[in-house]
Amino acid sequence: MKPFCLTIAGSDPTSGAGIQADIRTFDRIGVHPFSAITAITYQTATEFYGYKSLSEELSKQLDSILNAYPIKYVKIGMIPDIKSLDVIKHSILTHNLIAVLDPVNISSAGERLSSEGFELEIEKDLFPLVTVLTPNQEEASYYANKELKNKTLDDLELLEDAAKTILNKMYVDQKTFEIRKAVVLKSIGTDRDTIFDLACVSNLTDDRKKLIFKIFKKPKISLRENVHGTGCVFSSAIAAYLSLGNSLLESIEKAELFFDDRFLNFIKLPQEGRILDLALDQEHIEVVNQIKEIYNFISSDKKFSMLIPEVRMNISGSLPNAVSKEDIAGIEGRITIIADYPKASGEIKFDVSDHTARLILGAKKFDNSINFVLNIKYKSDWIKSLQEKTDLQLQEIIREHQTKEIMVKEESTMKWLIKKSIKETGRIPDIIWDKGAIGKEPMIRLFGKNAEDIVNKLKKITDSIFN
Repeated sequence: MKPFCLTIAGSDPTSGAGIQADIRTFDRIGVHPFSAITAITYQTATEFYGYKSLSEELSKQLDSILNAYPIKYVKIGMIPDIKSLDVIKHSILTHNLIAVLDPVNISSAGERLSSEGFELEIEKDLFPLVTVLTPNQEEASYYANKELKNKTLDDLELLEDAAKTILNKMYVDQKTFEIRKAVVLKSIGTDRDTIFDLACVSNLTDDRKKLIFKIFKKPKISLRENVHGTGCVFSSAIAAYLSLGNSLLESIEKAELFFDDRFLNFIKLPQEGRILDLALDQEHIEVVNQIKEIYNFISSDKKFSMLIPEVRMNISGSLPNAVSKEDIAGIEGRITIIADYPKASGEIKFDVSDHTARLILGAKKFDNSINFVLNIKYKSDWIKSLQEKTDLQLQEIIREHQTKEIMVKEESTMKWLIKKSIKETGRIPDIIWDKGAIGKEPMIRLFGKNAEDIVNKLKKITDSIFN
């Protein structure tokens, strides 16, 4: 099942901030978004005209989804009033939610999103219930009661002390002492040509005052325009990565990378406003479209169902210069069989494939033109037909030749498959196959440069084994 993540936030008509930005972020990272709206705002990317609280409707929204679905992780944004705060508190406690709070009280246009002094209510009632806080510089100054403007790495001791002060407010009793929590001070300081965030994570294995600090630097850019919704995207990314099973520090690290990858990709709006562009760029779209082309070819004919192995089939495609699984797209949930036809279990997304992604990464180290891989069911007579009836180059890999260290690590096995083939043939063959081993299904793996290359090879395969 795809992980679930809930956002509780205000609605932004520009879709650059608030609940719309959270939903877009969840979707891009690969978790299913649920949402409950705290307020309707009237704003553009540069002007804030007001809001209407939906506190009367909030509990009904939350009850309907939290009582029906196994939601564990939540990102909280705009909280307009005390009634909304009470509802959110009740939901966290009743459903034991793991919460990321972006303690926003001022919009990016500089207008209040709640009544004056409401920050103290949030600090008192909500800080002890959340796992991660992501205050910006002004919010951190308020909650730490320290002046934090214009700080540099020379002021690191002061900034770390501010983070500790805020983190301590998240611990109020013995029960909370046993929970690992974190504060991320966003854009808290500058260092020459960079700005930096400061993360402070409590260490669960030691005394809670033994903390892990980490600095995340990013280029300093000069923009006259207001950049709308950055805090929403960052905090919702942390919640999404937590729901995917990452540790607290790993989730923060991945959220930082996700945010950095998109921070210079703006949608420029009239009136000097900008919002982060969370859509795929053209290079990513091209990879997705090529996977669609291969999938459409396969799913149009029943005979391809015979090629699907027990572990199901996946088609993975990579960016031209891929270096990690985040650069490789695949079919979420792989391809199964429904009504005798191959059928995708999910959408085509980046960073959802595993085995085939590692095969591509291994292959590209030797031949960067290899961009696509899919796995096919193994049959000995199919191998014989392919060898006798096609010009495809095949290479058998015998799993028993692996060392014990490699056998226990699937990641090492994928690297070993590629290196072994290169050593024996001097190139990446069209097909690498093996007869399996204990706990490992026999498999045929097809490599190609692009969708056209893969489709042509699939035609040769089916012509040889079905005719």
